[in-house]
Amino acid sequence: MSARARPVAAALAIAVVTRLALAGIVWLSLRVFPRFDLYPAQLPDTFFPDRPALDGWARWDAAHYVAIAQVGYGPENPSPNGGLGFFPLFPLLMRGAVELVRATPTAANLTLAGLVIANLSFLVAVALLARLGAARFGDRGGIDAALLLCVTPLSFFFNAAYSESLFLALSLAALTLAGRGRWWWAGVIAGLGGMTRLVGLALAPALVLAAVRRGASARDTVATGALALWGALAYLTYCAWRFDDPFAYFRAQATWGGWDEHVRFYAELFFLHPRQALGGRTEDLVILLNLALAVVFLAFIPRMWRTLDPALALFSTLLIVVQTAFTWVSLGRYLLPAAGVYLVAAAWLAQPRWSGWLRDAAIVASALLLSLLAVLYAHGFWVV
Repeated sequence: MSARARPVAAALAIAVVTRLALAGIVWLSLRVFPRFDLYPAQLPDTFFPDRPALDGWARWDAAHYVAIAQVGYGPENPSPNGGLGFFPLFPLLMRGAVELVRATPTAANLTLAGLVIANLSFLVAVALLARLGAARFGDRGGIDAALLLCVTPLSFFFNAAYSESLFLALSLAALTLAGRGRWWWAGVIAGLGGMTRLVGLALAPALVLAAVRRGASARDTVATGALALWGALAYLTYCAWRFDDPFAYFRAQATWGGWDEHVRFYAELFFLHPRQALGGRTEDLVILLNLALAVVFLAFIPRMWRTLDPALALFSTLLIVVQTAFTWVSLGRYLLPAAGVYLVAAAWLAQPRWSGWLRDAAIVASALLLSLLAVLYAHGFWVV
């Protein structure tokens, strides 16, 4: 095995072992304990009632992706506003995978396709992150960055029927291509990221910055930035053509509440009524965890700018700052693709004053919290 491949192979081994362990924990919990009742606004999300090894990985938003893959956008879709609050690439791939193997597009088959896509994307993302880390901090840095990605408390979403792992893989692929001077391909892949999540738009300024710093031609710089926008613009154009509303996505997202409900309410709760937050609704503890993770991610921003490639630092910073400013609901999940944090956190924990039992204790504590949250998600608790 070449020296270049060793950290990638080690990182993939960590990913496989941690995911098998997590899958076993989720399976056992579903075999032993009943799941929670559906929340009032929750779509039915039991796609494999007799297969607990799969069923626990497709809750909550997975049902919206399945609905889009099955019936498309519009009035036939049971999701709020016909599913328009979800970007199309992930459900398109789900439907495409089912059609490719000539299977019937049932909810179960589409969900299975989503799980396969998510887990394959996760392995690609782990490999790309390990390679980036090894190039910057050595083999140990790449492996440790992959380890932190695998044990981050909400990283089980990478393996659920969600778009998080697909978006991370596309983002890292675009940034890797930019690092090699493959500007047009970087823009095309970034555009696919923008068709996966709205925050994929953050790839455009990151790629432009990379092109400017590396002395790319003006044509390549402009083309890369423009191509990075194509996916998101294509979806907004589709909404304008099909539903006469280019802002249909934003109106659909407003169905779940705006800034007052997702930031101001919780800010007042946590800072003005902390005892009520800790002793009241259990769902509020999930938001508090989201906020705690955001504080950790925010704290690593200066270190990213000191030690990482500026393009990766800019992309990660935009994800962290913009999403923390606009919503604290699901914030921990939204922060997961900020890949720069795992790289600098791994290098920070490798310092002599942190390495040893303190580093190991932090990793074990995070892994235990990850296991707990994965079990709660699998049982239908409000971990979204």
